[in-house]
Amino acid sequence: MSGERVERRLAAILAADVAGYSRLMGQDEEGTLAALKAIRYELGDPKIKEHRGRIVKTTGDGLLIEFASVVDAVRCAVDVQRAMAERNAGVAAEKRIEFRIGINIGDIIIEDGDIFGDGVNVAARLEGLAEPGSICVSRVVRDQVRDKLDFSFEDLGEQQVKNIARPVRIYRVQINGAARVAAAPAARLGLPRWAIAIGVVACVVTAPAAVVVWRLHLLKNPTAIGLATPPALADNPSIAVLPFANLSGDPAQDYIAEGLTENLLDALVQDPGLFVVARNATLLYRGKSITPRDVAKDLSVRYVLEGSVQKSGDQIRVTAQLIDAATDSQLLSRKYDRKFADLFALEDDLTLQIASALNVHLSGRVDAQIIARGTRNLEAWETAVKAFQSFELLTPAGMEDAVKLGEHAIDLDPNYTFALLDLAYAYFLQANNGWAKDRASALGRARQLNDKVLRIDPQFAPVYRLRAALHMLPDLPEFDFEAALADARKSVELQPNDDLNHWTLGSVFFWLGRFDDASAAFATALRLNPHPYSWEPGWHATALSAAGHHEAAIAEIANPKNPFEFFARGRVEAFAQNFAGAAKSFERAHELDPDSAVYAFNLAAVYDKLGRVDEAISLLENGPPQWRSVPYVRLWLALSYALAGRKEQAAAEFTAFRAVAPKYTLAIERQLNVGSLTQGFLNQIVALSGEYGIPEK
Repeated sequence: MSGERVERRLAAILAADVAGYSRLMGQDEEGTLAALKAIRYELGDPKIKEHRGRIVKTTGDGLLIEFASVVDAVRCAVDVQRAMAERNAGVAAEKRIEFRIGINIGDIIIEDGDIFGDGVNVAARLEGLAEPGSICVSRVVRDQVRDKLDFSFEDLGEQQVKNIARPVRIYRVQINGAARVAAAPAARLGLPRWAIAIGVVACVVTAPAAVVVWRLHLLKNPTAIGLATPPALADNPSIAVLPFANLSGDPAQDYIAEGLTENLLDALVQDPGLFVVARNATLLYRGKSITPRDVAKDLSVRYVLEGSVQKSGDQIRVTAQLIDAATDSQLLSRKYDRKFADLFALEDDLTLQIASALNVHLSGRVDAQIIARGTRNLEAWETAVKAFQSFELLTPAGMEDAVKLGEHAIDLDPNYTFALLDLAYAYFLQANNGWAKDRASALGRARQLNDKVLRIDPQFAPVYRLRAALHMLPDLPEFDFEAALADARKSVELQPNDDLNHWTLGSVFFWLGRFDDASAAFATALRLNPHPYSWEPGWHATALSAAGHHEAAIAEIANPKNPFEFFARGRVEAFAQNFAGAAKSFERAHELDPDSAVYAFNLAAVYDKLGRVDEAISLLENGPPQWRSVPYVRLWLALSYALAGRKEQAAAEFTAFRAVAPKYTLAIERQLNVGSLTQGFLNQIVALSGEYGIPEK
């Protein structure tokens, strides 16, 4: 109320986070939490107490500390960073725990032990701009401590930070005698946020329950998976869009360059007159010194677009060069200086300039779609770009961040179709991978969001791709492979240059038992993406084997490197009727990713075929509780009980399966397992399923 007296005081505020926390947790949840707990007791609590700090709050995975003295705040931060540098000596880069720290002085409001105000907000933004292992401070902090402490400060210039009216001058503390141990700077994946720091937050973060992880269909290979023979040049004008470079010198601005690259690709891929190489293929060249001619030769394209982005305050400069690699000539060279708020108009202008130079003009219809699918809300756009970055981590924590950021983006702009669709995919993957606490709710939200995008923009291809995937889930009322096929074909019709559309079409053909059609669709996906995701060659090999081309399939997946490739090798061996080999490959996939329900129930099926029924039961019974929400885990546990003669347990599992997948039939069971099991064993499990109530049609 206006008559109440607000308590205020001047304080030094320290905000901190763990760099790459989502990645660390995705790699090793228990190990990361144990390491943070050790840091808390051995380093964090003692240093905060020594320097008279007060932990104000931990929000989610974040930490905020208040100091009465700014000298104490800086000393505490430096002591922690020096100690962490020593701890990290000899630790592999991907396993290091490194902190980002921001410190500010400001007038704060105190309420119920919490603190608020611009002083707090600026500290959070400084933390967001700090590199791993470093400390960023405001000018007022630098001025207060530079004559009191033996540290120098690197001037990083003025930065316009979110929700703060005036630019903030930022300094990096030069920690004498303690070289920073850190990996190369990387873009922040997500909005500036509170994050775990100094291990103290481990006291309020409990280890999450084990999750069912189905990484198989979106696993990325960190190295290029090139094709044995470079494909022929496409008949249509073919182009590769290299990742735009961020020239600002501030890694926190990487998302602007990434967002611009993504939007340009999305605009160009709409035109069926162009052949556009997939984004994943061109990411390999980020930060590398390579000529456009070499890129064009590697990707079998004629044209290469390269560019840069530089933001300073509220100004942005974008440069773009379009190279005809066949003649080493420049078709386009443009420089755009605009207000940052005009970024969307700049994207439209640049897209049309490129299309014109290629003599392939975007029609008015496609141009209207580009504008309709975007947003004029700059904060919504920034949030959606960061949500997509978190999405691409393909980890439970990354997907959770993508959901949070995506929900915020559509709060800012409820009809922002790109954000709506990305959020729908995030919910779908949470459910499909077993990461969602409530599978039904996550799938319901994915369907709701996808339906909204379809109403807003019925010509948007990825909407049909996701709808096809939803049609293939047996626990949804729309479970229907023919409907999935229609939607997958619609996505290809609307966006023929997108490799994921062809991959989705191939997957539907595969589950319909149309293996030659599946193989052709997967081959097209590989042509569109010469450096594909690791799962794309694996599915192509599986389809080849299913179609009877076992030797070619085994050659394509000869040297598995990640869980999905071992899984694909197992599928290839199963279609070749080598079930002992299939079991070994599935066992290796399960060993590398023990939380994956998909690897587990496929391994259980092969164990059952080999007569190792007790091992199948033990595998599925002892899996994480979330596995029971995956329909096919229920089915194969029921079948395993039936094969073992444990009729009461089999009946209970079949009842549970029928409750979640009422549209599943014996005809579908035959269709899904044709060729991957012997006919005799397939007949046996179909007969058992019928005995326990699964209908014929």
